[in-house]
Amino acid sequence: MKASTMLEHDSQYAVILAFDVKIERDAQEMADSLGVKIFQADIIYHLFDKFIAYREELKAKKREEYKSIAVFPCKMRILPQVSAG
Repeated sequence: MKASTMLEHDSQYAVILAFDVKIERDAQEMADSLGVKIFQADIIYHLFDKFIAYREELKAKKREEYKSIAVFPCKMRILPQVSAG
């Protein structure tokens, strides 16, 4: 299954988009064992929505995983230097 090669690069792209086709049980089992996600829909817009929702879910998981080490932008103001005399 060629989609499994994408696991080396980025797991969000290790997917198969199956438009208006039936997924055979053997193909689904093989995809599950390789870690490939299969999306199936009879309407192309539903297929696209499923894929986008999956990517957003992955982004949210990564955001949650790395939030403890993330540096968030802040607003700073330089205060005038006061001489101690």
